[in-house]
Amino acid sequence: MTASRSGTRMRSLAPDSEYFAFLDALRDSGEVNTVLAATYLVREFPNLRAEEARAICADWRATYHERRTRLVH
Repeated sequence: MTASRSGTRMRSLAPDSEYFAFLDALRDSGEVNTVLAATYLVREFPNLRAEEARAICADWRATYHERRTRLVH
C-alpha cells in the first residue's frame, strides 16, 4: 500500500500472491461462490479491510485467466 495525496491508501500494482493463492484454492474447492470472496479474504486475513479485500478480488478476477493459462503452458 502507498499513500496518496488525499491521505487514502492505494493498492500497489504488484500481485498479491498469498491472497491470490488463497482465492485460487477457494475457487478450486467449488464449495464457495467467489462473489463472496472478499468476505472470505477478510476472515482469513484479518489485517485486511473490506475495501482492500474487494480491490484484491477485483485484481484476482481480472488476471485469473491469464495466470491460469500461464500455469498450463
